[in-house]
Amino acid sequence: MAKNISVKTIKERARETKVIREADVIVVGGGPGGIGAAVSAARNGADTVLIERYGYLGGMGTGGLVTIIPLLTDYTGKQQIIGLTQEWIDRLIARNAVDFPPEEHWGSIDKELVRYYFQRSFFMTRLDRVSYAAIIDAEISKYILNEMVEEAGVKVYCHAWGTEPIMEGNHCKGVIIESKSGRQAILGKVVIDSTGDGDLFPYAGIEYEDNIPPNFRIANLALCFWVDGVDLKKANEYRQKNPHQFMELSRKAFESGAFGGYFTSNLPDQDSIVWFHNRYANKSQVDVEELTRVEFEGRKKMMKTYDFFKKNMPGFEKSFIVLSAPQLGTRSSRRMVGEYKLTQKDLSDNQPFEDTIAIFPDLDRGQESLNHPNMYIPYRCLLPKNVDNMLVACRAFSSDEHVQEWFNLIPHCIAFGEAAGTASALALKAGVGIKQVDIKALQKQLSKQGVPLPDVTKKVDYKYTGPALTTPPFGAH
Repeated sequence: MAKNISVKTIKERARETKVIREADVIVVGGGPGGIGAAVSAARNGADTVLIERYGYLGGMGTGGLVTIIPLLTDYTGKQQIIGLTQEWIDRLIARNAVDFPPEEHWGSIDKELVRYYFQRSFFMTRLDRVSYAAIIDAEISKYILNEMVEEAGVKVYCHAWGTEPIMEGNHCKGVIIESKSGRQAILGKVVIDSTGDGDLFPYAGIEYEDNIPPNFRIANLALCFWVDGVDLKKANEYRQKNPHQFMELSRKAFESGAFGGYFTSNLPDQDSIVWFHNRYANKSQVDVEELTRVEFEGRKKMMKTYDFFKKNMPGFEKSFIVLSAPQLGTRSSRRMVGEYKLTQKDLSDNQPFEDTIAIFPDLDRGQESLNHPNMYIPYRCLLPKNVDNMLVACRAFSSDEHVQEWFNLIPHCIAFGEAAGTASALALKAGVGIKQVDIKALQKQLSKQGVPLPDVTKKVDYKYTGPALTTPPFGAH
């Protein structure tokens, strides 16, 4: 029985904290959003600091083992997310460390092609079409992201947790970090929260929401793991020749407390590796007790899954667990209430915003995605209402739970970061606040950096007239 512990507080002594660095831009969080923000700010001339709590960069894309960069093309096959996302993929191509459909197949409705790519990864098909999605190598990505920030001249502090903004009224002067070196301060002119969870919000006085319906994808945590030593040829033959037996084994796996299915790696020379991606319901993705509970529960379920597959599934006889995620897969928590809040209504509007800074293909909502193929992202949804010199460049952008459900993936966060970092550098050059940045100048610079943007002066008169869907939408992926 848990002890009934009364709520107590202590008074901490006042102290002086050493300032170890001053910079133009401070980015807190080295995940996809932080990479986008730090690299773009530095490349545009800002002296930039990046703070990351783990010993590597990439966040969910590396440490979370969510090694899929999906939804880069709209249903026609036109690539809508390029910029730094494509640069990451291009650098992986040079190291033979990525898998994706070739460009000539993007948007194809050829049934055989769709079936082929669906079998490789369901992320590679959407709306009865081939979609551009890349499966990436996590370990090589860690090196590549280091390379990108180093080349840009970003000062990086790994193993450092950005714990608290340094506030002076509604102006953020910097960030307190905690690490093995103790409690230290970094001062800056612009601060970008790329923590994923809006970790700076409560201490900066930024209003936020955290309501998530329990049936939404984003309501779940994950603890992914990889199993190596699998004879995939044997496993696939068994699955194809004995579909009913395979389904029965999967059912028994679920009943035993294990997972029943897996993804294949598809990466070059990784024909013996399979991935187990999963979901764990939770009360909060920023509560330390819940995070700890899922860590323990996840590893128990990992062992049950491994034991079941090794004992019962043909092809897994010599398999072994090669890697479990060093960080939990978090999907959503705090969402800022910003200068503009994207809502469910915006999902059904084909008109771009005047301050559009990114286009996100909408491929998961079935017929709705065909009628409203792209989501336009305004710069204002990166701006807190009541803080002058902070931006948000991660899944904590200003949105309701419906928009968050569909647009908080890795390429989305990189795009948020690229816009936030570029805007910060342009504002500093012009001697204005980030809320006064010249939007047309920002859009022009983003276009130079390979970011596709719409012509906001033209009204979109759009109606889908193509073939009807023959399969239901994927729903919450």
